[in-house]
Parts: sequence; C-alpha cells; structure tokens
Amino acid sequence: MREPGGIKRSIQGLYFFLFILLSLIFALLAYYIPFGISFKLALSKYDAISPPEFVGLKNFKKILQDKIFWISLKNSFLYTLYVVPASLVLSFLIAVGLNQNSKFIRTLRVFYFVPTVTSSVAINFVWLWFFNPEYGLLNTVLGLLSLKKIYWLTDPRIALFSLALVGIWGSLSYNIILFLAGLQNIPITYYEAAELDGATKKDILLNITIPLMTPIIFFILIMQIISTVQMFESVFIMTRGGPGYSTYTIVYYIYRNGFNWFRMGYGTALSWILYFILLILTIIQFRFQRRWVYYE
Repeated sequence: MREPGGIKRSIQGLYFFLFILLSLIFALLAYYIPFGISFKLALSKYDAISPPEFVGLKNFKKILQDKIFWISLKNSFLYTLYVVPASLVLSFLIAVGLNQNSKFIRTLRVFYFVPTVTSSVAINFVWLWFFNPEYGLLNTVLGLLSLKKIYWLTDPRIALFSLALVGIWGSLSYNIILFLAGLQNIPITYYEAAELDGATKKDILLNITIPLMTPIIFFILIMQIISTVQMFESVFIMTRGGPGYSTYTIVYYIYRNGFNWFRMGYGTALSWILYFILLILTIIQFRFQRRWVYYE
C-alpha cells in the first residue's frame, strides 16, 4: 500500500504535468500552428479567394528583384537610425534630470508618463495637426519667427525625418520609466564614495552611472530596434507611404501586399524576410553585448 506522502507527491506531479500540458497546448495553438501556416503561405500564391497554389521559392526570388522592397527596407533602417540613438540619449538625460526627490520633479515624472498611456493613433493625429502646412503648430511658430513654412509630410526630402520626430517623442516616456527605475536601483554608497575621492559629476556619470545602466540600455536597444524597424501607424495615418515611396516602410509594404492588393503569399514571404532580419540583428547585439554591458 502506497504511503500518504507518496500519493500526495503523485497528485502534485500530476497537477504540474497538467499545467505544463496546458501551456504547451496554448503555445501550439497561438504560436506554432500559425507559424507553420504562414511558412506554407510564403511558399504559395494566394489571394484570399482562390485556394493557395504552391510556388516554392518563387515569392522570395521575386522579393530580391522588387525595387519597392529595397526602398521600404532602406526607409525602415533610416527611420531606425533617426529614432533609436536620439531616443536613447534624450530619454537617458531626461531620466538623470528627473532622478531627484523634489515635489516638482515628481510632478514632471507624471507628465513624461502620459504618452505611455495614450493611444498611438491619437498621438499620430495630434502630430498630423502639428505638421499641417497651413494651420499646424510648427509652421505657425515658424511664421512668428519670420521663417518659411516647411511641408513636413509632403516634401520627400524630409517626410521620413518628420515621422522620426513622432517616433522619438513617442518612445521617450517608456525609456524614461526604465531608466528611472535603473537609476534609483544604483546604491547611493557608490556616489558617496566617488565624491569622497574627489570625482566630478562628469566622472561619476561616465564611470559609475553609465556602466551600471548598460543592462537597461541594452534591453531598450533590443526592444526599440525591433519596434522601430516594424513602424507602421505613423505611415498609415499620416503619409500612406508618400510622397512617392519616400515613407514606405517594410511593414507598410507587407500591409499593402496583404490587405490592399490581396497578394497574401507574397506579403507573408515579406514577413518571413523581416523576421529573419530582426532575428539576425538581435543575435548580433547579443554577441556584442559582452564587450560593453556590465553586470554586477
């Protein structure tokens, strides 16, 4: 006869197995099955009406010869180069400034948190008004300064940069929150010891604060590169890829293929290429993080 303790352990083991099984079933339904279906579609010609027709690697070969794909990819990387460094530097400096205990600074923290809880669609519509060439806020200010109006979204030379301004502003609050959490987690004894040794504020920032913040900088860098390369809302709401193809991004091009032109197979193949690009970028960052990320 089995002892009561053994029966209890068996029941606990069964519960554990059931919980793991439920997680596996959820992962299978939510991730792996759609993953497999999308790969099958990427190898097919499919318009959402007729049955999928297997074409092998034809979609991928066509993508390599697609000029719009290369323009979209270039725009996505340019947008990322505009947004990520500026957002990282600005949010870090603002977080350092907000890392104080006064009542005024605590109020400012709430102000910087607002974009995080605001709909990205609403934010884009507000910026659409800012950019309006006739009555927008930015050109109104330029007019008061006796400067020429700028066609922020209709000039192909600056349209992508204008969208990057929205991206920088929109990403600041999330980054600031993470940086503030990291700054407040640094033991104050490090700063006290440095001051006793005669270190200047610049020395403390460069030799204590920044090295100890590198894990958070690395995390933000990973997440922000992934999100900016996949930027979609601003293009969809403000420019629809124009003027010309100057603000076409890779995700917007995927959307156009899949839901405007009903080239589902081709759009899925584009998605797979984007997936591998992001995977490679992430692996490269993890390989190089050993050289500059400091873990206590």
